[in-house]
Amino acid sequence: MWIADAVRPRTACRAEPIERNPLPSRQIAHTNVALQPHAVCRKTTSGLTMLFDRAKGVMYELNETASAIVEVLGPEPMEVDAIVEALCAQFDAPADEITDHVEQFIVDFVEAGMLTAD
Repeated sequence: MWIADAVRPRTACRAEPIERNPLPSRQIAHTNVALQPHAVCRKTTSGLTMLFDRAKGVMYELNETASAIVEVLGPEPMEVDAIVEALCAQFDAPADEITDHVEQFIVDFVEAGMLTAD
């Protein structure tokens, strides 16, 4: 599953598709990321995660990949490398592929205002 498919706002406020900004590969490996205080996570009955932006009133339905990333994140800031390492232990996928997904997730959700990255 591609991360680009992970972000599906459940409001009608966006009339045009979001244009994805490609991330220069491997430039954020030591970046710390964390959910913003206004981002609330909830599990659905199907086991996926809903991410609610209390500041904007927007709810995102996450796919399996994005749900796993949010679960790994937890409440404290975490380095991108540590997120990738945790997901590599959890999934049978090449590290480069997992890294690409994590990086795109970070770009998408920093842009949406749901993550901080420093």
